[in-house]
Amino acid sequence: MTLERPAESRNDAGTLLQWDGAPSEVQSCGPAFHARTYLVRDAFRRLRPRSVLDIGCGRGHVTAVAAPYADSVFAVDLAPDAVAETRRRLASHADAHVATANVLTGEWGEIQPPAGGFGAILLSEVLEHLDDDAGMLRCARRLLAERGYLVITVPAHPSLWTQWDDMAGHIRRYTKRELLSKVTAAGFEVRSFRSWGFPLSGWLAIRGAKMRGRRVAEHTGSEVPSLLAKAMPLAATVFRPLARVESVFSNLDRGAGYVVVARARASDAISTAEDRRAAA
Repeated sequence: MTLERPAESRNDAGTLLQWDGAPSEVQSCGPAFHARTYLVRDAFRRLRPRSVLDIGCGRGHVTAVAAPYADSVFAVDLAPDAVAETRRRLASHADAHVATANVLTGEWGEIQPPAGGFGAILLSEVLEHLDDDAGMLRCARRLLAERGYLVITVPAHPSLWTQWDDMAGHIRRYTKRELLSKVTAAGFEVRSFRSWGFPLSGWLAIRGAKMRGRRVAEHTGSEVPSLLAKAMPLAATVFRPLARVESVFSNLDRGAGYVVVARARASDAISTAEDRRAAA
């Protein structure tokens, strides 16, 4: 995902790490990806929106998870290489629209947004990168159709911060209270709040993040050892069923990340809430 921050950050060792927000193919095989997308898939299986917009789509791994459950799929990012990957990944979808675009400034590139707004918007691992995450949530609210849905994934718990968060351009890891507050203030009512990764995949994900951060900081080369990288696709056959088992515990605030489903409040309800805040 690339939306408003420079696509680079310096780690403590002074190494310049290029970061376009599009996780590597290795990461898409890991425990965090499968635990998170199991809950995303479950959300879209229930919602089945007419259209979905993935903002900050990266290489399209999560877009492809949501795509089968929507009639029309829209995906945008500021990184052209990531957009090209997403376009390739969605090639088999009957009605997919992918472009280099910035929804915050209204620059849609090759995409023509639906006149009535989007049925659902996906913000997967995006908000933690933004200085003005509340502004992005308000933007999403404006882009949604009346009573449309927002699906969010973010990293959880500041106590789980690692050097990799710095390298990835993260500004924050969320607490449940902070995320709920920002989502509701932007004009949404939360329908589902789930945590991925307990009891095992979150622990594995944080250990993996620490390893990747250490390897990059020490100029070791790739994010993960070559043998481990080769084994990751096979490990995915274990992580998929693990994600399903762990979903039983997703209502506990014990994981490494959150998946939130929220519905846009009616316009009059938003106005009333804004009037109260202004009066206060």
